[in-house]
Parts: sequence; C-alpha cells; structure tokens
Amino acid sequence: MASRTALPSVTTKTVPRPTPDGMGNGLFATADINSGENVLHIKTPFVAVLDSPRLEDTCSYCLGKRQLETGNKLSACMGCRVVKYCDRKCQSRDWKFAHGLECKIFAKLKPMVLPNNARALLRIVLRSTNNKYDPEELKVFEGLETHINEISESQGQLDRITLTARAVKNYSGTDLEEGTISSYAAKLDLNSFNLTTSMYDRIGLYMHPYAGLINHSCDYNSTVGFDGEELYVKAMRPIKQDEQIFISYIDTTTPYDIRRNELKERYFFDCQCTKCQKGTDTLEDQFSSTPEDTTLLETAEREALELMQTATASSTEAPEAIAKLEAAMHKLHETGAWPLTRQPYASLRDKLIISLLTAGNFTRAFIHAAIRYLRIDPIVYDKAHPIRHVHAWSLVRLTVFLSQEGFQPDPKDPVQIHEFKLNFHYLIWYILAELASTQLESCTVPSFRKLVGNQFVQVHNEFKANGLDPSTSKGILAAEWQKLERLVTKALEKE
Repeated sequence: MASRTALPSVTTKTVPRPTPDGMGNGLFATADINSGENVLHIKTPFVAVLDSPRLEDTCSYCLGKRQLETGNKLSACMGCRVVKYCDRKCQSRDWKFAHGLECKIFAKLKPMVLPNNARALLRIVLRSTNNKYDPEELKVFEGLETHINEISESQGQLDRITLTARAVKNYSGTDLEEGTISSYAAKLDLNSFNLTTSMYDRIGLYMHPYAGLINHSCDYNSTVGFDGEELYVKAMRPIKQDEQIFISYIDTTTPYDIRRNELKERYFFDCQCTKCQKGTDTLEDQFSSTPEDTTLLETAEREALELMQTATASSTEAPEAIAKLEAAMHKLHETGAWPLTRQPYASLRDKLIISLLTAGNFTRAFIHAAIRYLRIDPIVYDKAHPIRHVHAWSLVRLTVFLSQEGFQPDPKDPVQIHEFKLNFHYLIWYILAELASTQLESCTVPSFRKLVGNQFVQVHNEFKANGLDPSTSKGILAAEWQKLERLVTKALEKE
C-alpha cells in the first residue's frame, strides 16, 4: 500500500487506532516498511519556534534549511526586530503562516523576548482563533492527552503552565478561557519534539498532533528527524504491516532506573516495553566485571556527573571544561569495570569533543571522534541510526581539516598522530564511501543525504583527477584502517 494523506501536509504509511494494552491510541503500519523508508512525513508544522538564542542566527521560517542554500545574511523583521529571515520569500511565508498575527505583540514586549514555549503557545492560540488551522488537524490536537491530573501533582510544572497560559491570554487578547489555553500548554508540553537541524543539533521545539500520537518504547523501531520545517519519521529496521510505530521520547542509552524515572517524571507513565521488561539485564546496565565493592562504582559515577555538570556550565571556559571532562572520564576508567559504552562515559566523550573543538585542539578531537566511531557507536546505535551517521560525518570533517597543508599537531597531546603516519585522504574516502553506500537504509533526512553524496563525489573525483581509484586499492585502505585502529588502541591505553 502506498503512503496516504492523513491530514493536510501529512503523508504516512500509518493509521491511528487504540493500542492493545489499553493505554490510549497509537500509530500502526498500514504496509510493510523497509529500513530507512518514511513512516511519516509532515511538510508543515502545527507549530515550530526557535530557542531564544537561535533567533539571532537562524531563519524563523525555513529554520535554517534555505539559509544554508542561499548563504544570505539574515535580516530582522522591521516590525518587531525579534525574528530574522534569510530572504523576502521566507519572511513573506512566515508572515502569512503566523508572524503577521504576533509581530505587534513582539514589538510591544520589546526588549523582552518571550521564551520558546510561550511563543509556541501564543502561535497556537493566535492561529486557532484566526481559523488558520485545518479543522481536522485541530480536531486531532484537541484529542491529545493533557495529563492534567498528574501535572497538578507536580506543583512546579503546574505553576509554569498556568503562568504561561495567563501571560499568553493577556498578550493575545483572545476570548479563549484561561483553562483552555492551559490545556493547550499541557498538550504542547507533552507532545513537542526537540526541533533539530539536519545535523541533529537542537535549535527549538516542534509540535504536530499527528506525530504526537506516536508512542514511546526504549526498544523503538523508528526515529524522528527534521529537515528545516519538515518532520520525518523513518523506520530504523523493517516494520511489518499492523505493527505499532514506536519512537524514543528520551535518551535510551541510559541505564534502566534513569530511563524509567525520566519517563515517569516527564511523561507520567511506567514504561512496559520489551527492553524495560528485561530490567537491568541489558547493555546499558552492564559492567565489564562485577566488583564486590559497588560503592566504588557509585562514587565514581557521582563524582563524574558532578564534574560533567560544572564542565558544561555556560560560565566554564573551554580549557577548564576539557580538564574536568577528562578527569570525569578518568574516574570511570580507573574503576576497571566501566565500559566505554555505558553512560555517562559516552556522553562525556561527546562533550569533550565539542570542548576540544572550541579550544582549537583538532588532533585530540579527531582521536576521540575516532574512538567514538570505532568502539562506541557500533555497539550503542543500530546501523540505520542517524546519530551514528552524524558522528561519522563529524569524523570526516575533522579528517579533512587535519589533511590540510600547514597544519601543526599540538606537542602536548598525549598521543601524537604523526607517529602513525596516517594517510588522511584515503581515510576520508573510506568513511565517506561507507556513509554514502548506507544512506538509503539510514534514518537520516534528505539534506544530510545530499551533503554526504555531494562530498563523496567531490572526493572521489579528486582521486580520479590524480589517476587514482581507492575502490580498487583495498590493500591500501585496509592498511590505513589498521593504523587508525592502532591509534585508537593507544589513545585508550593513555586514557
């Protein structure tokens, strides 16, 4: 069965119906879906807004997609000076979509800028009261769960929702009851997604009621990605007709207790997925060995998390952050029982790579990116998972930088890359070839796939221009890969 149109701008191979566990509605496949295929594609959001810091550097309509294509400098809306656009086309479209309704409100509040959840709620209220939503789309939104009883037990969350609803009612001048606006805010709170770029960097929040029908599983079969204002839900592995679609609401690489606590506190349910039914008998809870003194592990984890928290504070400079993150990783490493893949070890490495890049230490960032690519991601993520592909792309970009002439390694690095005599050009080709060959089965979005394809063609043509074809040089590629493996092994010994 081909994809069907469920709502305006929504194309899907699913249908909503009650779940067999009696826990409300879910989406179920109307046909067999292969890995990498679209489960759901939404061209226009119900609401999507940028995080406040991203209002300065990201187009508020295309959400950065056309901005990258045009390369235009952003221009602020002359009415409110709050939102910015990459060109008149984006500005005109956003004005018709919603900004024409909110511009005067933003201007009146200046210099105050509403937080993202308030701006999103304001858009929903203004668009619904001005009949900007399709009736069927609004009907699905009205049917979403609010969990208001559970929220009422969480005084902080209830206060935040109430205050936001009260402010939006005041700013919008709407005739809607404050209670109705509060219910909208609760639905937004429970059903919104982290809006990301095609490289999976967070830039804001997104909500569409049809996507809000997808249920959670820690053993999910689909992932969510964004390409500008478009949402894609893609199958991470083959899905059979009538099988329920599951995504992950949280980071499921964390241990059992952390996952369940987060789901209970944030979404008000006890997860009963196949992964949670195994309890602590999963990869996320395993240690390399089982020392008698569990206090050692608990202490190391607590100290590592404390160091990570201070390292990622906005006031922490990159050199200090690097020192704290490395110290946190060392605490876990010296237990002799903490696998590289168990959290928070993997997250510490991710944050360390970012801090090293900020500090301009590209050799050490490359080494940690290589460790992640070779030793962590193949265990933590399925082959089709978009994060695994984004991490591979990051390694490509670092390798390209190191291949440039005139680059000097840092003599203070504990592992000196030049000692391994890596041929970066062959490594670039190899990783890109692997990426390009797996894009159709991956869960990455179109812009990312196009980026990888174009880069691979460019690199391959550069080799051909020099009379070389790496695809016929398997011996050379294998030798370079062995060098990279030795580099990673040496780096882990030093860790």
